Amino acid sequence: HFLPAMLQGIEEHAKEIDAIANNAEPATFDNTIVAMEKTGDLLGRASGIFVNLSGSNSNAEILKIQAEISPKLAAHSDNINLNPTLFARVKAVYDNRASLNLDPESLRLTEVTYERFVRAGALLNDEQKTQIRALNEESSKLTTKFSQNLLQITKDIAIFVDDKAKLTGY
Repeated sequence: HFLPAMLQGIEEHAKEIDAIANNAEPATFDNTIVAMEKTGDLLGRASGIFVNLSGSNSNAEILKIQAEISPKLAAHSDNINLNPTLFARVKAVYDNRASLNLDPESLRLTEVTYERFVRAGALLNDEQKTQIRALNEESSKLTTKFSQNLLQITKDIAIFVDDKAKLTGY
């Protein structure tokens, strides 16, 4: 059930983000930064459980799903972080943060959100964004393959002792 849930979660999250990006109202802390924080419930629940399961109690089916979903999650993240309309709203709130009378936590959230977008490539030109998307996709595939290889090696070198006497001297 994980793959359908995560795919539906990506779809729902994309719609929620699109609604924020295309909001006709001027960008505010509440309708942009807070609104973004409240999105992605299904994706967060499904992927959170899946990541923990795939890293601790995996099997062939879970590994297959992990390899399939990883580049999709990377692309979804890029679709958010490289969305110029959404970033313009985030930047508008960030640029006006000093005059918004934000409490310290809200100010920090605004700064962290803006920095996350910038670090993900929001200020890059279109050609550079295409390159970063390709790199992120490749990185997601390689990271998944690495973690799967590491999990397999860990399983391969495990020693199971079913006789207490065999532990003598250790």
